[in-house]
Amino acid sequence: MQDKFNHIQKKLTLYILVTILIGSTLLHIYYLIEHPGSNFIKPSKEEIEEQLENGEISEEVAKLKEHTWKYGSRDAYLYTKMANQIIEDGIYGYNTDLKSNAFVTPGFPMLLVALFQIANLLNMEQMTIVKVFNLLLSVGTIWLVYLIAKNVVKSRWAGVIASGLYATYFTPLHFFRTALTEIPAIFFFCLATYIFILAIKTDKKYLHFLFAVIFCYSVMIRPVIAPLVLIGFLIISMKYRSNLKQWLITSGIWALGAFIVIGPWVIRNFILFHEFILFSTHSGNSWFAGSNPFNMYDFSDYFKEQEKLGLDSKEYALMKIKEGFQTNFGLWFAWFTVGKTYELFKLPDAIYFYPASNITLYFKIVHTIIVNTAFVSLFISMFIRNKRIVAISGMIIMYIALSNLFLTIPRYGFFIIPMMCVLNGCVAVTIVKKLMSAVTNSKSNYQIS
Repeated sequence: MQDKFNHIQKKLTLYILVTILIGSTLLHIYYLIEHPGSNFIKPSKEEIEEQLENGEISEEVAKLKEHTWKYGSRDAYLYTKMANQIIEDGIYGYNTDLKSNAFVTPGFPMLLVALFQIANLLNMEQMTIVKVFNLLLSVGTIWLVYLIAKNVVKSRWAGVIASGLYATYFTPLHFFRTALTEIPAIFFFCLATYIFILAIKTDKKYLHFLFAVIFCYSVMIRPVIAPLVLIGFLIISMKYRSNLKQWLITSGIWALGAFIVIGPWVIRNFILFHEFILFSTHSGNSWFAGSNPFNMYDFSDYFKEQEKLGLDSKEYALMKIKEGFQTNFGLWFAWFTVGKTYELFKLPDAIYFYPASNITLYFKIVHTIIVNTAFVSLFISMFIRNKRIVAISGMIIMYIALSNLFLTIPRYGFFIIPMMCVLNGCVAVTIVKKLMSAVTNSKSNYQIS
């Protein structure tokens, strides 16, 4: 009887998962064909000229407006410009005229180069290839969310809940049509997480190597996640605490994977710029943008003071942060904890490009449910004796803490939403299991008495 029940459950969860994946694919295709979003609407030359004459935009913004509708944003346009510059001139530099720099890490630009080369070979429009590729990764992320949650608590229902939550989340439907880092970064990070789970489970060396390579590649797309590897080191340290040889082998494999992926970038930067640049040179901008508590001060005053002191962006930001904590600790502590966390998750990113409607309200409600439930789940996970759930919670907490050091915007909060969905699915199933177990034990005790 139990075997038959388990078989029915397995079939049911499979059907639900297939429905989720097919439904999400169709929804992605709809957004690909209809292409909604005000940022994807091409402005006419007359509109741009009128905005210029009225002083609403600058010459630089006017120039960008001629292109950004096609790629999704200013940054997306600059990424595509950079990729084509690499292809045509062999020069790696972001937002620069034929000059090399290390402003951004190579994970995403080189991916764009590969996609653009394929598009050129097939004589296709470059962004068409990017959108189709991102569509596959976006739907693939839903599958990975299912696999991660399923393996964390050994329950298909956890996977179904987690994948269902992420499949109904709005932001991927917007970003898969842009030439931005979000969709690839999230996919490869989730893939690395799933492979890590398999590697810990099986102890297979090739899986540890694969994890190191894929995780480091995701770092080369989104550097802020690099410290999350410390959670992995903590896990293998606990697993191999009585087997030093195995710990050294695993650590060595991870180091080899990291060197293969990150090493060439570091060597290139040292040769060209004669300095050690592990990731990128633009982190100072993020420090600077995140050093204005609750946007209380005018950034123009910041720029004037920075120029007067002769400091670069990072030096000035660190000075302001140190000064702020010394003179008004309560304000700055609130900003670097609750304030910035609120900024990360205050709304589903990109929703502001879409007109207010019932569907927009629905997506906002889904976002609120996922995020608020995740914070409740973080608290509950402290009392659940499941090391894998604790590891997922640790990953979310560490990402938020790391993000709070820099500029916090909903675009960066979006990155950790899949793991929030995983946590919600795992905690929900764990609670149900514990309640069912408690009811069963209560009935047994009643029958005995």
